[in-house]
Amino acid sequence: MAFRVTLTVASAVSMLALLATASPADTGAQKDNAYSTDVSSFNFDDAGYTYCNPGYPQTESYAPLPDAQLQLVQAVVRHGDRTPVHQIPNDDTTWFCDGIEEDIYLHAANQPERNNTGSYQQVIEIPTWNKKYGFAYQLWKGTCDSGQLTDHGKLQHRTLGSKLRSIYVDKLGFLSDKLVRNSEVYARTTYIWRTKNSAESLLGSLWPDRGFTPDVAIPIHTYPQQIETMYGNSDACPAIRSIRNSMIKSDQFQKFLQDQGPLMSRLASIFDINGNDWKNTWDGYFDILNARECHGFQLPCDHSADSVKGSSPACATAQDAAQVRRNSHYELMFEYRDHPLAQNLTQLIIGSFWGTLKEQIDSHIAGKSDDLKFALYSGHDSTLIPMLATMKASNHNMLWPPYASNILLELWKKSDGSRVIRVIYNGQVLKLQKGHEWCDLNACPVDTFLSYIDQYIPTDIATQCKA
Repeated sequence: MAFRVTLTVASAVSMLALLATASPADTGAQKDNAYSTDVSSFNFDDAGYTYCNPGYPQTESYAPLPDAQLQLVQAVVRHGDRTPVHQIPNDDTTWFCDGIEEDIYLHAANQPERNNTGSYQQVIEIPTWNKKYGFAYQLWKGTCDSGQLTDHGKLQHRTLGSKLRSIYVDKLGFLSDKLVRNSEVYARTTYIWRTKNSAESLLGSLWPDRGFTPDVAIPIHTYPQQIETMYGNSDACPAIRSIRNSMIKSDQFQKFLQDQGPLMSRLASIFDINGNDWKNTWDGYFDILNARECHGFQLPCDHSADSVKGSSPACATAQDAAQVRRNSHYELMFEYRDHPLAQNLTQLIIGSFWGTLKEQIDSHIAGKSDDLKFALYSGHDSTLIPMLATMKASNHNMLWPPYASNILLELWKKSDGSRVIRVIYNGQVLKLQKGHEWCDLNACPVDTFLSYIDQYIPTDIATQCKA
């Protein structure tokens, strides 16, 4: 994640007005929220927040819309718990990802029965470093690759799948109890393996005991990396980098980096890392600390000779991790929702994906896809964050999405023939930023919803993406 624009006076006044509508901080103190102030003054509304687990939809609290019939559910989810994506030297943690195995077998397309080639398993091997050759000293120990879905992450999505089943199968009778034909479901993931495993885990609990026949095999669609639209594809769209660089260079963000610079410098020393990727964003620090906290691991320490000479090694603390979380939340809201260029950025990052969701809704309303009832999109925090930002989610709902976070877009048809969309995020109807309540997302008229989303869908992305 990353962020020029020297704001005009009018823009700065507009931003101040926008931020002044934020809800009170956890402490109850009402303070100025301008981005030129210290981050401690910002109203995060983060009481009860946890990064490690999402809020799941609950059968007991879920209520169908009165006098209406559910027609389509689009579920956009973040993958489950994973190992860190960012590495630090001499990592002494141990990660295990082999408690839930995946069998793989190959066969000719449209073959009715499994062939006799047998199945296979992928095994991640991290050898013990012999201190002579190889690069094992650059990674942790165990059975996990970088950014791999952990066994806990798989269980999180099995839980989410069972929660969805209890609502849409058991309570509403909307989805089939037993999947008879796969035209009822559409599934898409990014090319990154943890999103595929998350989708497999969720669907395995939503429709258990499906068997192996082709009519109930669920195709999992994936775009090639070069044309992916479920996150900010800056290689395909260089303008994303240009806008982010403008944001980084703004006076407001530079003041933020300066204020929090001592913490960033201390953690960079402990982690033994450097480079521009670690100077302009809190993303990597967030990843390193929170992934470990979610597993109860000791936070990184500096074991270099200079650090331990005559004293205990310098270590990151729980207080450091808490401040890094707030810095990261602050960065997200600045970049994706509140900066004057936020709409330009999110249009390029997630607008094409919004276009896909809109087309699917339009097709269903037009009667072109009556069989489809459930569409699953398994992505990343970088999928959900810009989606929430475009909908002007409240400060609490703009906190970094926990593992297995889920957005449910429900299309309902009322008895008078009109249609509405309900948006549920981590088990609750999505609340919007104060002063930006553009629709009641418990039952937003479909024309209002889609018209609002239209402003974030590119009209000529090839031209708009030129840096």
